[in-house]
Amino acid sequence: MRLILSLLTAALILILLSTAIFSQSVQQPLALDRQFQSAELHPHSRFLRTEKYVQLSEVQNLTSWHPSQNIEPLGEDESLWGHFSLINQDSLPLRFAFVIGNPTLDEVDIHILDDKGRIRTSLMMGAMRPFSARPVNHRDFVARLEMGANEKLDVYFRIADRGPLVFPIKVWRDEALIAKEQASLALIGMIGGAMLILACYYLITYVLMHSPVRFWLAMASLSFLLLFINVEGVLVQVLPPLSKYISLLNLSLVALSLFTVAKVSHSMLRGVPLYWRYASYTASYLLLLAAFVLNDYLQIIAAMGLAGATVVVQLMLAWRFTNRQDGRPNRIYAIGWSTIALAAGVKSGLYLSGVLLASYLSLYLTLLALFGVLLIALAVEAHEQAKNISRYQRQSNTINDLRRFYDLFRNSAEGLYTSTLGGKLITTNPAMCHLFGYDDEEQMLAECTSTAQFYANQLDRLSLVEELKRSGLVMGREIRGVRRDGSEFWFSISVQLRHEHDEDYLFGTIFDITERKESTMSLEYMATHDPLTGVFNRREFEKQLRATLERAKTAGAEMTLLYMDLDQFKVVNDTCGHKAGDILIKQLSQQLNQVVEGKGLLARLGGDEFGVLLEAEQASEESAYLLANKLLNVVQQFRFVWENRIFTLGISIGLVPYNQTIHSPEQLLSMADSACYMAKEQGRNQIHTYSKQDEKIQRYETELHWVSLINKALQENRFELYYQHYHPLNKISRGHHYEILIRMLGDDDSQIISPASFLPAAERYNLTAQIDRWVIEHYFKWLSRQPEHKTQLVRANINLSGNSLGDKDLRLFVLNAFEKYSVPYNKICFEITESMAIIKMDETLQFIKTFHQLGCRFALDDFGSGFSSYGYLKSLPVNYVKIDGGFVKDLLVDPVDMAMVSSIKDVAKALGMKTVAEFVESKEIMVELGKMGVDYAQGYGVARPAPLKDFTPLTSP
Repeated sequence: MRLILSLLTAALILILLSTAIFSQSVQQPLALDRQFQSAELHPHSRFLRTEKYVQLSEVQNLTSWHPSQNIEPLGEDESLWGHFSLINQDSLPLRFAFVIGNPTLDEVDIHILDDKGRIRTSLMMGAMRPFSARPVNHRDFVARLEMGANEKLDVYFRIADRGPLVFPIKVWRDEALIAKEQASLALIGMIGGAMLILACYYLITYVLMHSPVRFWLAMASLSFLLLFINVEGVLVQVLPPLSKYISLLNLSLVALSLFTVAKVSHSMLRGVPLYWRYASYTASYLLLLAAFVLNDYLQIIAAMGLAGATVVVQLMLAWRFTNRQDGRPNRIYAIGWSTIALAAGVKSGLYLSGVLLASYLSLYLTLLALFGVLLIALAVEAHEQAKNISRYQRQSNTINDLRRFYDLFRNSAEGLYTSTLGGKLITTNPAMCHLFGYDDEEQMLAECTSTAQFYANQLDRLSLVEELKRSGLVMGREIRGVRRDGSEFWFSISVQLRHEHDEDYLFGTIFDITERKESTMSLEYMATHDPLTGVFNRREFEKQLRATLERAKTAGAEMTLLYMDLDQFKVVNDTCGHKAGDILIKQLSQQLNQVVEGKGLLARLGGDEFGVLLEAEQASEESAYLLANKLLNVVQQFRFVWENRIFTLGISIGLVPYNQTIHSPEQLLSMADSACYMAKEQGRNQIHTYSKQDEKIQRYETELHWVSLINKALQENRFELYYQHYHPLNKISRGHHYEILIRMLGDDDSQIISPASFLPAAERYNLTAQIDRWVIEHYFKWLSRQPEHKTQLVRANINLSGNSLGDKDLRLFVLNAFEKYSVPYNKICFEITESMAIIKMDETLQFIKTFHQLGCRFALDDFGSGFSSYGYLKSLPVNYVKIDGGFVKDLLVDPVDMAMVSSIKDVAKALGMKTVAEFVESKEIMVELGKMGVDYAQGYGVARPAPLKDFTPLTSP
């Protein structure tokens, strides 16, 4: 173990001794002579890192020199010292130059010592020091070396810098250095001149063509130029005060270059998303910020990283957003960027690796980068060419479109024109000339001093211009125009207002709509006027009535309505035909309109009905009555001649002044109709003023109210079937025998309305036949659903009105109902009233005959209350005679009634008919009727009427 330790200690001592001996050894000097041109000094130098400000004498005594240079950046308090020796082996004195080829170094000190160790020259230079401190006006750091024959010199140099320690050190023969510098400056001038020419070219063409991509390419070229001459040290040589800012300028110019090329890219490439643009711009902003924040070494790293990222992005965008029509600009652009990236990448990579390039190689790489810039310029030219071709194509298309538009303008079937807002006609087409009656455009432009000549009413043009000022467009305005010969016509105009060349212009299209307009006006006239008489029709009258009524309600204006119905007009229609009736109505309407015109509105409301609407002062009670009287006189004086026959007419007029109780046009018309009806009832050919206190009008309106309720009940099935039993007086009751009755449901279903309330109105307005249909339909349907009841049914009596007897359709309806619901004919007995049977004897006999043959029974209702003729009874083949209840109810106290009942019973028996006594209200009357031989009794004494749906069999009274 001790032996091993002894051997290790001896080895360590030998290593230390050899290092000390090596460090103290003196490097062999570089031999120079008159044939010498230049030499790289790194192989002949040794290097030493010391504290920043160490004296030369101290450095000379240090032993830790190294034969190679470490390129890692110095610390804040460090310096790099270098030393080499030169010897002039020539017999003559010679001049040489020592060159440190990195103009960005902060501090460069050079000390030249003779062979006796005396300082011959001491220089203090650097980028952070005044340019005037340099003994030679050169872009690099140069020290003159004057060497005598066989003289030896020692050169010590100190460098302080914050960036990578990459710098070439060379010794040159004076004449060789001058020749080399001249060649380098020529190459720099050539490169710089090319960039300057490129920048000027694109700047000038930008001014001429206003193309943004040219402006930014000019700025990019200027940025590259400044960056190039600053890196080569020429800028500070020209502007010495900038020497201390050389590193900051370098990074700032790199940032500016990245920004401008990004602008070039985004101006040239189409469809690049906004976020890629922001990414490119952000890289240049970050690089500019790094110039003020990071040290020199980190600045270089940041510049290389951001520049590399920018290049990658630009390449990607160039390939991604290629113009599909012409991809050459993008491909050339991508190749240019690739070339620049290659040159910059090689140079930067070698620089950071510490590999020193010869100056001419560095310039060649710059030439390669310049070639890339030229390729980008070529891509821009190709891009501009593609744009121009596209623009020329668009212009060509536009010209073709204009030609087509001109052809369309010339050959259009519609009139087209252009004018100023003031009305001066600028252009027109043949259709426009033809429309307004001119021979050609030249004549129209010469004679039309203003488009105002086109309008029959100047207010139409003013209204058109005002709307154009508001909205800028008017479509399909229909206007009455004037032709050259003064004739008027209708045209449709569509106009657009545009502001061009500092003036407002109207671009319009016009076409003739006279035929359509006249047709439309005719349709509008037909829609509002009666085609026969030419006065207003009912639809327009009701529209005007509604509007006038609203004005009366809101403004309190007066209004009066006249409702007129011609008398004896049906005579003319029936005797002379409808053609004569139409001529009569037409002639009379003209005379009526002459009276009303200018005072009110006359309308034909029906076949022979007219209405007059008055308002304002014409609607006063006195004025309205006077007008109605004039109309009455006109009709009375009117004579209608047809085929040598003369006809006179009358007229009934209802007059209704407005009051606050009137709420709707329908109500007002109903009141006027009621007043007109009263005029007819009072003898016709007169005027009747509506009054709420008039009892006749009240009765008439009540009937109209019942008519409305009946119609509603028929539509909504608001009738209900009732029944009332018959009681046999001379035999035992077997089965059901009753009469079907009808009731109406009120607004509340629990309210039952007696037929005495609504049947008079139904008979007056011919609604009984509809009621009879309803009763038969619903009773037969109920009976078909009650088979047990139908079996026990002996007979059901159903009342028929006189209108039903004469209705052939009802006869068919009843026959179908029997078949539809399978009701036996012999179980139904139809009741007809004595008065209606005698009035419509023929229809009654025909009806009875039809259904008698099928097995139905018939009863003569209310016998004794009508004509009371036994002769009529003999003629009617009925099975039952119902004695009117007026004779029955006082039978026990009135001998005349007793005699009448007995007489009717005897006649009926003689004719083989059974008798039924109505209004039997007590057992005493029923007993007396039985004694007299009457067959059946009906009345409250037997059973009260009850709903059929709650049917109960008859019990003995």
